[in-house]
Amino acid sequence: MKKRNIFLIIAALLISSMACLFGSSEPQPTPDIDAMTTSVAATLRAQNDQAPTRTPEQVVETPACLPLHPGRQILDLPSGFTAGVDVSAISFYDTEGNLLGEKQTPGLTRVRLNQVHIAGGISNGISGVPLLYASLEYQGIIKANIGSNIFQMDSSGEVVALSGAEGVFTIISYSAAEYTDEGYLTTIKTGEMGELAAITPQLTRLEDDVFVYNPLAVHVIEGQNQGTWFTLLKYKMSDFAYMPYNGLFYYDISQNQVTEYLSTDYRIKGISPDQSLVAFGNALDSDPDADLPHFIVRDLVSCQEWIFPWNESSIRGGGGVAFSPDNQYIAWIEAGGLTIDDATQRLRISKLDQNQTTLVDSELENLTGLTGGEIPSYIAQVSWLSKHVLLLQIGVPGVENYLLVAYAPDPAFPLDPALGANQAVPLAEGKFTGFLYP
Repeated sequence: MKKRNIFLIIAALLISSMACLFGSSEPQPTPDIDAMTTSVAATLRAQNDQAPTRTPEQVVETPACLPLHPGRQILDLPSGFTAGVDVSAISFYDTEGNLLGEKQTPGLTRVRLNQVHIAGGISNGISGVPLLYASLEYQGIIKANIGSNIFQMDSSGEVVALSGAEGVFTIISYSAAEYTDEGYLTTIKTGEMGELAAITPQLTRLEDDVFVYNPLAVHVIEGQNQGTWFTLLKYKMSDFAYMPYNGLFYYDISQNQVTEYLSTDYRIKGISPDQSLVAFGNALDSDPDADLPHFIVRDLVSCQEWIFPWNESSIRGGGGVAFSPDNQYIAWIEAGGLTIDDATQRLRISKLDQNQTTLVDSELENLTGLTGGEIPSYIAQVSWLSKHVLLLQIGVPGVENYLLVAYAPDPAFPLDPALGANQAVPLAEGKFTGFLYP
């Protein structure tokens, strides 16, 4: 549940210290929190209303890369997000941070993006929208909360990751893993939510390494399941700053064929919502954290590439790359420090333009404007709530739960034009578990 008093206090501190985000010492007027909230809500609605939804008629690209790309995924903009404070329930919020309701999740493995999936749109409310999640009950099952009733959808075994088609669709893809004397037996199963139990896994892998399947996204055209994008995860490894996702592959369900877009020599940092842009770096088996001094963003349709050097202090590289819905912005997190225990973080945000214009390149100690004057202790997740608004999952000293904060990094598109650039507003507590769509 949202604690409005906490948010109002943090919001008041945040607005009063907003100039500190980039070191300004000019005095700030005391804000009207109610007016600020109303203005921010109106701005977010306007941004979503003005953002055109791509239609099939507008997409006339001829793929220039090999292997051929199945096509950019068509998506509406998010209409909200979900988050959880603990494994007992997942809360639903609109883009302004208003609580829409919650669904109970008895047996949920952990509150994490790849353990929960909302299978359907919320235009008619959240009651009947299926919330699927992974559970360790009965040695591993997929469960669903539909209309406040809990159903077992499939006997999965130990779930590695759960994904699905975004929007109004109920198409799911998940991977599972079982340790054997010969290595991990890992599978991918994809299909309609209600048919999972009757489907045989489409992909099976048993090798004497530690790689297991990790689905990233489901590709859908006109409501039909076309395939699954996936990577390989070095399973149950520790002592690394960012998850070791290696290689990028696409399973074409109609052809029953897997296409390799990046080999396991490359480490995946992120994939865009329309499934056309991928961020990746080098993968050196000798050190899970070893990386090139940069990462690459590649358009898998046109083969255009951008190279982003790590900050010289980020000796542990970076990850968690998030693309805006229109592929115009990119955000990521970098890490410094000789060990995990003394790791330091840096937030980077850039435009995907010809000049790769930098908007933010800052250590946490200089980002007090995100948390009302406090130095964030940790940034766990970055995602894009709209074309210009970033959703950050931030740890704050003295606050038990993570805060989910809306942040407008581009001075040209502030949350509230009356208050200037680089604004942030807390929306909810908990860990981010996915976006909602109309």
